[in-house]
Amino acid sequence: MVQMLVLINAEKVSVFDVVKKLGKIPSVLEAFPTFGRFDVVAFCNVEKRDDIGVLVKKIGAVEGVVKTETLVEL
Repeated sequence: MVQMLVLINAEKVSVFDVVKKLGKIPSVLEAFPTFGRFDVVAFCNVEKRDDIGVLVKKIGAVEGVVKTETLVEL
């Protein structure tokens, strides 16, 4: 199991919509809005490192997501 954080910049009008949509992605354990440089943080788990790119692409395709930065547990 690989744990990761995805830091997300979202369109301001859709931050809460992005959080709701992320909650429907099975690998996203928790997502919540934040103040600061990023608008949303998502805690995620994937089975193996090869799955990281697939999940990040799914998150990036969510309507309202502008940009992501991913932190992966070593």
